[in-house]
Amino acid sequence: MILPNEKNSFHAQHSAIGAHSSFTLGMHGAPGGLALEKGQPADGAVYVGTIVDEHITVLPFFEHMNNSEIARFDHQNQPETCHDALTVIEGKDITRDYRFASDHFITEDLRLEIISPFGDLPDPATTDRAENKRAACPVVFAKLTVDNRQGTQTKTALFALGEHGCPMPVHEPGKFTGFLFGNGNLGFATDAEVEPLQTFDLSKAKKPDGTQLVPRFGGSYGFMMDVPAGEQREMHISLATYRAGTATLGLEMPYWYTRYFSSLRDVLEYGLEHKDWYYQQAAQRDAELEAASLNDAQKFLIAHASHSYYGSTQWFDDSGKPFWNVNEGEYRMHNTFDLTVDMLFYEMRYSPWTVKNVLETFIHRYSYYDQVRLPGSDNTYPGGISFTHDQGNHNNFSPEGYSSYEISGIDRRCFSYMTHEQLVNWVCCTGVYVSQSQDQAFLTRHLKTVKDCYQSMLNRDHPAPAQRNGVMGCESSRCNGGGEITTYDSLDTSLGQARNNLYLAVKSWAAYLALAELFQQAGEHTLAAEATASAQLCARTISGKWDDTLGYIPAVFEDDNRSAIIPAIEGLVFPQVMGLQDALALDGPYAEFIGILKRHFESIFKPGVCLYPDNGWKLSSTADNSWMSKICLSQYVARSVLGIDFGEQQVAHDQAHMDWQIFGSTFNACSDQFSSGKAMASLYYPRIVTNILWLTEA
Repeated sequence: MILPNEKNSFHAQHSAIGAHSSFTLGMHGAPGGLALEKGQPADGAVYVGTIVDEHITVLPFFEHMNNSEIARFDHQNQPETCHDALTVIEGKDITRDYRFASDHFITEDLRLEIISPFGDLPDPATTDRAENKRAACPVVFAKLTVDNRQGTQTKTALFALGEHGCPMPVHEPGKFTGFLFGNGNLGFATDAEVEPLQTFDLSKAKKPDGTQLVPRFGGSYGFMMDVPAGEQREMHISLATYRAGTATLGLEMPYWYTRYFSSLRDVLEYGLEHKDWYYQQAAQRDAELEAASLNDAQKFLIAHASHSYYGSTQWFDDSGKPFWNVNEGEYRMHNTFDLTVDMLFYEMRYSPWTVKNVLETFIHRYSYYDQVRLPGSDNTYPGGISFTHDQGNHNNFSPEGYSSYEISGIDRRCFSYMTHEQLVNWVCCTGVYVSQSQDQAFLTRHLKTVKDCYQSMLNRDHPAPAQRNGVMGCESSRCNGGGEITTYDSLDTSLGQARNNLYLAVKSWAAYLALAELFQQAGEHTLAAEATASAQLCARTISGKWDDTLGYIPAVFEDDNRSAIIPAIEGLVFPQVMGLQDALALDGPYAEFIGILKRHFESIFKPGVCLYPDNGWKLSSTADNSWMSKICLSQYVARSVLGIDFGEQQVAHDQAHMDWQIFGSTFNACSDQFSSGKAMASLYYPRIVTNILWLTEA
């Protein structure tokens, strides 16, 4: 979609699948460029423009920086700046066309397209080597078009990077010209007929006689391509990363792409040779989103989320078997489970095998068995299986059964255990995976784990069966006297506390439904009936918490809590995508429960309670802290499950959330955690792809 000029300055990630790399640019006057395994934009510069005579005009994708030649070497001269030596195109003169798998910057005489192709990611177990190689190639593309058809003299197209480190020029006759840097981990190349450029000062890129000085350690480097008067020419550039050998610790693995590519040069050459296929794949995704009957703000949010998701992905080789990992944005934690459960819908659309891969990693390496205790008591009782919050961080995998986040001995604060939440997450993910994939072999293989999960949920309700109400009432022994939290770890009690929490209770109801469906498919009819009874009990308990005085269900069922929360409805998404429509019907077996949740939402969804003045959604009435991923998910539930029509206000909500990303997270690309529209944490984040659910509505 074409963005208004006042909204065209923001960073976006452009990333290969599974490489944890990004070519980040788009914010005017800001650093960016190509980076590997970095939870934020690169610190470099991107120079794209034209040269006429000695005059250079460029897009504004770099900071004001010192001229490195004069500042470091020519001490007798006063410092100059590269910025002052160039004519920088103003934002009002740039048209930005932002799409699902591409990003276009258009001026009067040039067009820069950044192309980050993606699509159905093939299952390595069922596809051949050629298809795996194509999918795993860690490359994205830039396409620079300079239009000189109305000109009367030659223009020179310029594409260069700066401040990325000292590069090694490479030239493969008849194949490509390029630069390698970052210890050979990053590089870019073109198959066009170009003159390579390497200089301290771009203002001296081309001398009047057409020649240039090339200091081999100059800080700016790239390509120049002459475009004669009356012609239009294109320059295709592959931008790639490559990390050879073992890339991780704790669980030592190389990247999957190293099975098919021996070096960065190999990747750059392969990308250029196959660019037409990649361009076609990106065009298919662009057309997919463009055809959807969504408003422009919704399309923007879907595209922005997808770009950031792939920037956090890693596809490793675990002794010949694929290992899928999604980093938690700026935090770089591995497969954080409360992100996995939200990215589930996106991955089931484009890469279902990665869902299975992550779920099995949690079973085999990151599950544990504990005991439980009632609040205020030191006595312990049988607990059961659960799963860790994450699997490590910064390419370091945690010991088996432990995350890098959770700490014992603290009471319901950041870094507390999330035992019940992650148990429910595994059940809900498995329910969705099996229902949508029909992978009965997976269910058969892990039926014992499914049974253990059911017993674990019962035990976390109450040790005495007669006193169970379907809602979490016990704390894990791993808390060591403290209490558990939810994924909303930095919020107040309304969403932060796990025990007797409305959000987690509804999600537990969904988990009981998922267990009943899994048991039914496995032929375990007695257990299916028992899990159904647990779901019914949970629904009755939640419905009974309706407060006529408040006009809604309080967020926590204890301590006279009066907070109102939108995520009360979040858990309804799981039976919806599993196809369990009877459970969601207003005249079905849970009619009272669904009706009360709808009344709850309609009662609190108003200004001053759960709606910001700018029409953005406020997840909790008592905390100025909202996650974009959860807003997107709750929007889907409200519309598609509860049948709420927001009318003309829908566009106002979406525009507000779009502005949060563009103005509130300008530098950090797609971010998740906002306070009054300003990104405060969870930056450069993958989780917002929950909004892929909107495409199923469209």
